[in-house]
Amino acid sequence: MKKLVILLSLFATTTLFAQKFNLQGVVKDQSANVLEGATVYLQSIKDSIPISYGITNKNGEFSLQVNTETDSKAIFNIAYLGYKPYRKDIDVPSGKELSLGTITLDDQIEELNVVSIIGKAPPILIKKDTIEYNADSFKTLPNDKAEDLLKKLPGIEIDLDGNITMNGIEVEAINVDGMRFFGEKKGEIALKNLPSNVISKVQVTDYKTNNQKFTGEESDSGTKEINLTIKKGKNRAVFGDVKVGYGTDDKYQANANVFQLIDGKQLGLIGGTNNINMSKGFNALPDTDTSNGYIESDFLGANYTKGKWNETRVNGNYRYGAQSTDRIQKSYTENFLPNLNYISNSESTSFSDSDSHNAGGDLKFIIQPKNKLSNNKVQISNEIEVNVENSESGSISTKRSEYTNGDLVSDYSSQNESISENYGINNEFSVTTITGKRDYLSIGLTTNFSKGSSDSKKYSENYIERLNETVVQDQINNTDNYNSNIGLSAFWSKELFTNFRIMPRYSASINAQNNEKFIYDYDEVTDDYDDFNEVLSSDSRYSTTTIRPALRLRYEYKDFRFEVEGGYTNTYRNYRDKLVIARDFKTDFEYATYSTRIRYRDKNGYKNINLSYNQNVDLPSANQLQPVEDVSDITHIRVGNPALEPEINHNIRFEYQNNLAFNNINITGNLRAEFIQDKIISSTMTDEDLNRYTTYDNINGDYSYSGNAAISKSFYNKKTNMNINARINGSYSNSLSIQNAIVFTGKTTNIRPSVSFKYSYDNKMDFSGSYSYSTTKSVYDTDAFNDNAFFVQNVDFESSVFFVKNVFLSNKVSYRYNSRVGDEFDGDAIFWNAGLGIELWDNKATLTLVGYDMLGKNNGYRRSVTETSIQDTESNILEQYFMLNFTYKFGTFAGQNMNMGERGRGDRGSRGGRGGFGGGGRR
Repeated sequence: MKKLVILLSLFATTTLFAQKFNLQGVVKDQSANVLEGATVYLQSIKDSIPISYGITNKNGEFSLQVNTETDSKAIFNIAYLGYKPYRKDIDVPSGKELSLGTITLDDQIEELNVVSIIGKAPPILIKKDTIEYNADSFKTLPNDKAEDLLKKLPGIEIDLDGNITMNGIEVEAINVDGMRFFGEKKGEIALKNLPSNVISKVQVTDYKTNNQKFTGEESDSGTKEINLTIKKGKNRAVFGDVKVGYGTDDKYQANANVFQLIDGKQLGLIGGTNNINMSKGFNALPDTDTSNGYIESDFLGANYTKGKWNETRVNGNYRYGAQSTDRIQKSYTENFLPNLNYISNSESTSFSDSDSHNAGGDLKFIIQPKNKLSNNKVQISNEIEVNVENSESGSISTKRSEYTNGDLVSDYSSQNESISENYGINNEFSVTTITGKRDYLSIGLTTNFSKGSSDSKKYSENYIERLNETVVQDQINNTDNYNSNIGLSAFWSKELFTNFRIMPRYSASINAQNNEKFIYDYDEVTDDYDDFNEVLSSDSRYSTTTIRPALRLRYEYKDFRFEVEGGYTNTYRNYRDKLVIARDFKTDFEYATYSTRIRYRDKNGYKNINLSYNQNVDLPSANQLQPVEDVSDITHIRVGNPALEPEINHNIRFEYQNNLAFNNINITGNLRAEFIQDKIISSTMTDEDLNRYTTYDNINGDYSYSGNAAISKSFYNKKTNMNINARINGSYSNSLSIQNAIVFTGKTTNIRPSVSFKYSYDNKMDFSGSYSYSTTKSVYDTDAFNDNAFFVQNVDFESSVFFVKNVFLSNKVSYRYNSRVGDEFDGDAIFWNAGLGIELWDNKATLTLVGYDMLGKNNGYRRSVTETSIQDTESNILEQYFMLNFTYKFGTFAGQNMNMGERGRGDRGSRGGRGGFGGGGRR
């Protein structure tokens, strides 16, 4: 109690004598031109910790809200690309305002492509189209990984499925020091295994392909990519960790990571095992998710990288994974069909065991010009990946269907088991040459080969009450398939005159598939599976040849870019089956596609506005074209339609991004309209015995609208970091369907507002929370279907608090409510994980006790709604457990231990967040 009184007294004294004022000024260059986008920040003289930061506006002005606590002096800094860093000590004023007047920056003598920083970097630095976060300015807990750090950064969000967005924009790739880590584009291994406190910077920029990076071509993806830079010290670093944990109900986890960085080389070794529904790494407190099924995972990987993205480089990686999954599921489904309403109750159990080997190699060889003044250079690239996978699976399921009055319609059951092997090798070779100032030519050759085989056994029986008859299917299936694809592409970019560029491209591909599927029915006479089923079996050869020339024209005027592209595609298909001639077909699809785009981007990259139109064509699949019955499912027969036309999608999209850096505000939004011509739909007839017959047809009148808008605001001072985000998503779809020969339209509206916040104070505590409310309403233009409406609420809250010395407590709480979950299921679900930990041995080790699903109230309930059904599903989930974890960290940077002992103000990167609490959560 006495300690608490002292802490409160200190806090009150600090607040009373806090030095708060507004710091203003104008930044110009030596020619008296104002400089927009300069990073202005204040540091503590005692320990160089950033106190406040901001960005100059279009008039070169800055205005910082400063709280220096008890400091009477501070260090004032300005950083801007191409100019010498500016630094000056200032006295804290006695009043509420301090104006520094006009500040002139000197030109950098040497041309640099980075901003030089004196002392501690500002929390956020904007460099043209790149936002750079200083990782040490955002707190993470002792055992947090890179993923936990990203969740602390303003504007970055990670949803339950692991999808990452930056101010609402998809993040398409994650790199480490400019390279893919373990060959993964999405960077899952890096996010779940790299310790957060070894990351120096998090850089967010527009996503670019390898060719765009090499040629300097601007991104046209509309997505983002993140680069994690590692603290290398002077020339080398070795670091890693080892974690072991054991808990109630024999829950366990163990994993080890070792990383070495030496003069531009990366070497990584990772491995682990667990039975708490995790794979590819173990990060922090378990996620607040149901994690359907029981999953045991083993993982091992090695990675070697040498060279930076803009020089000759090589990467090699190997990944092994083994996973065993057991699932139990039951569902309750209300089905609404014209003149036919019924209810189905289903139960199923299933298992799957798999192991996979993946190896990859990536070589980028750059030939520099002999004349150093020349811009001519050549990049030769080759990427190869080899995959081997073996799996075994099985399932048992039952489904009982009744009319709404309780009368039995049918009773279905099935048992399945299968074993499969798959092999694949993919190779991409390309040569790109840059000539002149901006012209380039790229030629690529892609080859993909795969081979697979499987053996399966299927038994099913369907009892039909009206006929008092049971239909039985008992068969084995032997399948072998081979697939090859060879593709050639060429792209040329030539500037015809100033700011006008012509970009022709050509692509051609040949795909060949050989498939053998031999099915044998059980013969009661011979008591063996020797009755060859020629109707269901196939021995086919399928080839597709596609040729596509296209031309893009681009014109740039000041901050605007105008593009238009047209392409012509010819696709020839030839299908031959030795067993069933009726499956044979030849088709030749010819069509033109168009796209256009207008883009505005200011010189600093703060404001981006895009208006685009794209026309895409989706061709019908082989199964949709074949006029032969597929009776592999005795309750659902499918037959193709050879008269199907290609589906044409017209997409119009508007995107808006505005970084009001002067006010630390981000505004984003987009609108999208999609119109589908000749949409390919399934037309299904369901008879009174609930047997379904499906064919395919084209239909017109399908369209949809969607959009979202978001605004975020950041606040930062010496001890406090806060971010507030508000977002609204909306969609409307007009979808046409055919059921039992009735064409009907479903109009569905969804609106989802949400708010979130992140708050941290000093090295003592941090909180984050979010709330969303989603309402969905579906209206049908026929009395055969009932309109429906429901809403879903989600509340998530996380907290981490340090109290006493090196002792911390973290909590993660999630609440969900679905208003339409049926009476047999619980619409409410609350999930609470908690962890209590202590740092040992000068921060080298951590001992934590974690509780998963503390209340035992989590559930595996889900609801899905379509125009013809409402289904509630319950799945088995990871249940409550308690686990004790021990983690030991090791490492050196430039010969210095990465564990700094007593945590001070300069080690902000080692606290907060949600680290060191074992596994669990969604894979």
